[in-house]
Amino acid sequence: MQTETSDNPLAGPVRSSAGPAEGMARRAGGPRWRALLEARWRARLQEVTELALAYHDAAATAVGRGTGSGHEARPRLRTLLRQTVASRRALADTEEALARLSAGNYGWCESCAGAISAQRLVITPETRYCARCAQEPRAEALTHRAPAAYGDRLAARSPRREQAR
Repeated sequence: MQTETSDNPLAGPVRSSAGPAEGMARRAGGPRWRALLEARWRARLQEVTELALAYHDAAATAVGRGTGSGHEARPRLRTLLRQTVASRRALADTEEALARLSAGNYGWCESCAGAISAQRLVITPETRYCARCAQEPRAEALTHRAPAAYGDRLAARSPRREQAR
């Protein structure tokens, strides 16, 4: 199967019947997509680092002030923790996109194996799904479970425990 778009590397994914080395270089725009993803990876790594440092500084400050101020610092710590977790997830998504690029699967929908439009990739380079499949609910999204540690914290705040307070 040989399909090609234009010579513009950001024009979208290109599948070719060329040899592995040539096909790998041409597929999904190669160097330009890699440069875009690597720039996003560096920015996200910087963000994760800054948020983690801010969280640890805020936690150390709360502990240093004693137990009276610790309660006041909790909302700030929770906010920083949520931001750090979201930033780490975004970093992992970027790393997975780079892995797909290296494997030659970047720019192809993981659900239907169709091409993901260049416009969609420019907006969200980490995307795994074409616009059509992104609109459909997936079984994995419906059955997603949070990590056990997170579930334990939720169980600790269950309605029964809240009523006992």
